[in-house]
Amino acid sequence: MIIYLHPENPEIRKLKSISENLKSGAVYIFPTDTVYAITADSHSKEGVEKIYQIRKLPKDKPLSLLCKDISMASEFIEFMPNSAYRMIKRIIPGPFTFIFKANKNLPKPSVAHHKDKHIGIRFPNHIYLNNLLEIHNSPLTSTSAFTDDQFIIDIDDLDTIYGSKVNGIVDGGIVKIETSTVIDFTKDEPTVIREGKGFELIQNEF
Repeated sequence: MIIYLHPENPEIRKLKSISENLKSGAVYIFPTDTVYAITADSHSKEGVEKIYQIRKLPKDKPLSLLCKDISMASEFIEFMPNSAYRMIKRIIPGPFTFIFKANKNLPKPSVAHHKDKHIGIRFPNHIYLNNLLEIHNSPLTSTSAFTDDQFIIDIDDLDTIYGSKVNGIVDGGIVKIETSTVIDFTKDEPTVIREGKGFELIQNEF
């Protein structure tokens, strides 16, 4: 099912319905500031397991956590250095994935497959997800809509491939194939492990 939202004022009623369904184990596809993402409530074991099944991912494949702000993310991070906080505050929301060591508060469905207890955290810059996260007030677990060695960027293709497997696909039009820049904060010094969209904003800091 394709879901249409107003591009400037997404309907609160529709987002509230999506939020309630996510809490009950539903899975939705949302556009992000990079590519489309398959999302579930991070506290929902059923929803997170569906993501693994839909994407046919190995059980040790890490998923990302989508958060509305640093305050939400900090609940699940073992330690965030001041330097990391300052950098993140300056560049979010945006196309970045930040790798941290997770603490014991991380929802068990989200960390069950992470043997190293690391978690990738994103603060996506997209009005639909931003508004949903404000309403949902809980992190979402996500991974890219990717199959047969390619990202799925067209809404009709998404519907053909995933329409019968997810509860809804939010129409964000055709997106560009741009992956996030990944920054690892699990060691003494931060390291860029993937240069992607937005890298030019932080390259002078490494």
